[in-house]
Amino acid sequence: MIDVKDLTVHYGEFAAVDHLSFSVQPGSIFGLIGPNGAGKTSAIKAIATLIEPTYGEILVQGVSALLQAEKARGFLGYMPDFPPVYEDLKVWEFCDLFAQAYGLSGEQKKAKVLQSLHATGLQDHMQALCRTLSRGMRQRALLAKTLVHQPSVLLLDEPAANLDPKSRIDLRNILKSLAREGKTILLSSHVLSEIEDTCDTLGFMREGKMVLSGTLDEISQARQKQNFLNIQLTKSFPSLDKIISSIPALSQLEDTDGHGTRARVCLNGGEEEASKVLARLVEAGVPVSGFAIERPRVEDLFLELESLPAARKGDLP
Repeated sequence: MIDVKDLTVHYGEFAAVDHLSFSVQPGSIFGLIGPNGAGKTSAIKAIATLIEPTYGEILVQGVSALLQAEKARGFLGYMPDFPPVYEDLKVWEFCDLFAQAYGLSGEQKKAKVLQSLHATGLQDHMQALCRTLSRGMRQRALLAKTLVHQPSVLLLDEPAANLDPKSRIDLRNILKSLAREGKTILLSSHVLSEIEDTCDTLGFMREGKMVLSGTLDEISQARQKQNFLNIQLTKSFPSLDKIISSIPALSQLEDTDGHGTRARVCLNGGEEEASKVLARLVEAGVPVSGFAIERPRVEDLFLELESLPAARKGDLP
């Protein structure tokens, strides 16, 4: 749905985006993260056709955002960082204004406005003045106006900025629901925990370049070449170490609670290999009550990448 190739954006002599390439698959939520000045906002603005890149190619649903900007905009819904809300308008009027801007009219416009309000949980607040809305409700109103023309691709720049935990959970649930309905979402955020809980694919940017991209598991494996399993038992099982040592995919058994009921072990493989390991443990009579691949935390990966010298980052797998 989004295909970016060698995107370069200069401001004078400064390259805010430097030969950036990545793609976003249909129905996925792609999280773009990086420190301030990494080029995230400039990249999103270029995809949204708001700034003209120096070089590169941007395709939105197969349409060139550079050569056919008007057509590409029809597929896009853009929500910038800290956009204004027209405080003297009611919530439905705010969405109605943007619906008119997209050329909607009559019953079609009314239906689309109501649909966007329902999608964001604002149907009970449609008569409220925008000035009375909380920060979380304002973000919902902004998302509703972004959805009013039913775009297939959403570009969201820091949508969870300054939201309280409840509002972040609500926004996360809305975005996941939209993705299940087929929307493709590209969002940037400094809230790493929110990225981890919301996105299925990540892109790490620094100094205008894409350092790593992929699912969290793919990025983790690219960095550490191995996964870890957390195993919980209903009771201690003295011969667990012998069984673990007999499984070629496992190594480095660690007793994590000191009582023999929780263990951590290195796994050479992914989900498919883990399922085979579980079958072997059950077959051997190990009283397994909990079994899961240890998922890496986005924050840990982010800090690891930030600690590397800039010259090495472009050479990462």
